[in-house]
Amino acid sequence: MARITTPSFITEIEVALEPGQERSLLVRLEVARQLYNAVLGESLKRLSLMRQSKGYQAALKMPKKVKPQKGKKMVSNPERIKAFKEVREQYGFREYDLHAYAGQIKQSWIGEHLDINTVQKVATRAFQATFQYAVGKRGRPRFKGKNQFDSVEGKNQAAGILLRDVEDQPVIKWKGLVLNLRVPPDDAVIRHGLESPVKYVRLVRRKIRGRNRFYAQLVNEGKPYQKPGKVIGTGEVGLDIGPSTIAFVSDTDAGLELFVADIADKEAEIARLQRAVERQRRLNNPDNYEPTRWVKNANGNWVRKQGRIKPGRHQWVVSSRMKRNQEKLAELHRRLAAHRKSLHGELINRILSYGNHIKTEKLSYRAFQKMFGKSVGKRAPGSFMTRLRLKAGSAGGEVVEFPTRSTKLSRTCHECGTIREKPLFKRWHICDCGVIAQRDLYSAFLAKCVENDRLNVRLAKESWPGADFILRAALGRIKPASDGRLPASFGLNRSLSWSPAMFSMKLAKTSDVVGHQIPLVAESR
Repeated sequence: MARITTPSFITEIEVALEPGQERSLLVRLEVARQLYNAVLGESLKRLSLMRQSKGYQAALKMPKKVKPQKGKKMVSNPERIKAFKEVREQYGFREYDLHAYAGQIKQSWIGEHLDINTVQKVATRAFQATFQYAVGKRGRPRFKGKNQFDSVEGKNQAAGILLRDVEDQPVIKWKGLVLNLRVPPDDAVIRHGLESPVKYVRLVRRKIRGRNRFYAQLVNEGKPYQKPGKVIGTGEVGLDIGPSTIAFVSDTDAGLELFVADIADKEAEIARLQRAVERQRRLNNPDNYEPTRWVKNANGNWVRKQGRIKPGRHQWVVSSRMKRNQEKLAELHRRLAAHRKSLHGELINRILSYGNHIKTEKLSYRAFQKMFGKSVGKRAPGSFMTRLRLKAGSAGGEVVEFPTRSTKLSRTCHECGTIREKPLFKRWHICDCGVIAQRDLYSAFLAKCVENDRLNVRLAKESWPGADFILRAALGRIKPASDGRLPASFGLNRSLSWSPAMFSMKLAKTSDVVGHQIPLVAESR
């Protein structure tokens, strides 16, 4: 029987620690870390034994999909699913098997610090990490080092980590600890979370300015608080997201802008701290590195090449200055992550104000990381899409992702049906049939017209006369970057007027003279 799911949202409240409570929480997090590592090691051992079995090898050779009857689509092979289920049961590679294993460990000194519900949730966390690795969705999970386990959570409000009222004040009770919460008097968001049903409670530790701060996350049932003035649209929105730009088109408006444009530029400071930490690590641990060598570069000049870390296990010496630099670097990354999360939220709210049914291409953000590493690390488009899915679902909508292979939005002209390859430096869609549009905005428009993983050409033709003006007007609202320049990915040179009317006149005038010269006006490499 499938588990019944209900809408959820999270309310985060800071914990006001009394003397001695921080040490108790740190001890319990350390115990949870050791339990996690023990369960993770056991689950990896069971996975290895299961993979070596004959039953697993036989199930692996079965076809993944079969055709049940003539004319019907391929479906997952039920025999293969059954075979994998039987071999997992045989070797105890199931969530509840690891619950039983963790329950045995709890009979030791670990039971003095953790309750059974928390123990089971830690075991679930270890199993899920191993299972994702087993099915090929994630890499091999790593054991947690000291101070690397930052959260624990309960299962319900019957036992374990509980939210309770003491003298009309909300507190967290957990195995003898009573943690007070800092509740602002006029915060409507927190008040809504405290008044909503609570499924379970999670305790999270964060390192802020070198000090530990704890937060209680209430996993509430229902929908999050909607601030007055925040309007959720009900239409469809086409979205085209790239490593550094984002375009969206609705029935009434469109936008093209730098993705997370206002994020602070701290790359130089981060690089400086990283170099300082690496120098200090090498000076403190010279025996852990291979000797420095002199090699010839491509120009034939001799250059000094630092040695790599020697293979094997090592003991690392961390000096006080190196530790301070590491803390500065961690604090810098934390601030950037918090700022980026805030900017993501603002952009998501703005997109949802146009419509709650978002249509976009299904992209591989891992491939983005390989091709545009720095930009993706700074702007995090994958994290943005995850939050967009959650918020659209909470608003009663959804995010529909369709494959690029069947739609070919960046290469297709809706008017004449021509499919033409475009290199990345060509930022404009210019077709002989007369359709002219900025590439990202045009892809977002076509995404809005996709139905059942195919471009609805009839709908695109009907919508284009009104959308054409909306796309051109969006170009007049483009804001340059913080340095005053426009990125080359927009395809707009500096001489182009920012007036949408003047822009249309220039395009029309150029197209009347010589069609192939339009890119010289509207495109910049």
